[in-house]
Amino acid sequence: MESTHISVGRTQYAVIEQGDGPLLLFGHGTFGAKELFEPQIEQLSHRFRCVAFDWPGHGGTSYNPDGWTVAELVEDVPELIDALGAETAYLAGVSQGGAVFMRVALRHPERARALINMCGGPGAPPPNVIETVRAFARTVSEERDEGARRAAVEDYVNAMFHAPDFAENAPAAATREVDLVLAHPREGVRLAAEIPASYVSIQPELSKIACPTLVIWGEYDLRPHLGAELAAAIPGAKLATIAGGGHHVNVDQPAAVSTAIEGFLDSLQ
Repeated sequence: MESTHISVGRTQYAVIEQGDGPLLLFGHGTFGAKELFEPQIEQLSHRFRCVAFDWPGHGGTSYNPDGWTVAELVEDVPELIDALGAETAYLAGVSQGGAVFMRVALRHPERARALINMCGGPGAPPPNVIETVRAFARTVSEERDEGARRAAVEDYVNAMFHAPDFAENAPAAATREVDLVLAHPREGVRLAAEIPASYVSIQPELSKIACPTLVIWGEYDLRPHLGAELAAAIPGAKLATIAGGGHHVNVDQPAAVSTAIEGFLDSLQ
């Protein structure tokens, strides 16, 4: 896969890409990474130009040391599409990626060829989850004992992102995800943790999403009923519930998610 940086305003977005064809853009969740989409890129790049990027404060993407907002991320996406030389894109996001892409479909409907939302909610998480996210970010940004820091990441990733026994069943994938989280800039992680609390719910606007939509939801997501509720609220949306999948459903069940995306895109041809 080709790795590069793309300028969007003052942000240098780190991207990986592979394939030719219509643009299929992948956005990860808070504390995730673009590399987590590699299985989907491998399966889909024979027909699509697959591009995954890191959000600000993650991986190789730069960030504003004063912080950033959800609204800024939403406005960056059309500019990222422009910088990639396209007019529209299929938007496929996990968690924060899905949440931002839903807002792009509402604010910039002409840029969203279709929407694939994987475990992205319409509003902010509950207060206890927000505090868990912030506490985790403080540990990752401040802990100097690397053993303790790795243990904290392992515990958080397994509890928040995955189906039971994911680490035991897929040890290589689990280790790689932990390594990716540990590689994020410390200060970037602390700032990124403030984004979930800033969401204003778009629940009342879901009926205005006009592009074809697929909602992919993990069986073990911490909000198991939300996927069906989103699919019911978005006109014409399809729902794929992935057995054995958690919040990072594309990592838990990469083949099933890739096949669901491919089948959905096939149905649009």
